[in-house]
Amino acid sequence: MRKKRVRLKTPPRAVYTSYVGKNDSLIQEVAQLYLPAGCRVADITYGKGVFWKFLDMDEYEFYPSDLVTVPERPYDFTEKLPYDAESFDVVVFDPPYTHNPGDMIVNDSYQLKETTTGFYHKDIIELYRKGMTQAFRILKPGGTLWVKCKDEIESSRQYMSHIEIHDIATKELSLKVKDLFVLTQRNRPVVQFEDQQHARKNHSYLWIFLKPEN
Repeated sequence: MRKKRVRLKTPPRAVYTSYVGKNDSLIQEVAQLYLPAGCRVADITYGKGVFWKFLDMDEYEFYPSDLVTVPERPYDFTEKLPYDAESFDVVVFDPPYTHNPGDMIVNDSYQLKETTTGFYHKDIIELYRKGMTQAFRILKPGGTLWVKCKDEIESSRQYMSHIEIHDIATKELSLKVKDLFVLTQRNRPVVQFEDQQHARKNHSYLWIFLKPEN
């Protein structure tokens, strides 16, 4: 028998699919739905920890790792991560998602030039495939995989990365879609060429995928 849902007289503050701001504010909202206190969390692309700025990480069993910025856990997500299979409730994955980045303003935060110089779009997607495969291995059934991504243009061709990542998750790894969040940046990004051919991308995505229990 299906359980009847009870409408609250005073609803809690709603979580929406779209936000304007930065990653830290987005993650604060997402955590209301998908990060219960006490859960075991692996952030396998920790960077400088900007995702977690507005959260008290003492409330979680938290395992940050990053090849460049976490010397005590310098784990490479393209290889087998040194965690047991099905050992985390939440895995967070935000790899470099700009091919051959050059000198970008955000390089200090994301080490793009150090990690994806010489990459093509297909190489970026392969990074996602390898990292998501490792995330799937260490994720418990019933757990969620959070994947941050952004569409891009290569040689004047549009690549809808968020759709390619969706297909890796659902078709190759048999994950289920739980949610999709859209983050729009506050400042207007620079248009690099006078003869602009495509709309300049000023938003990114956060997928929430569920690992089925059977």
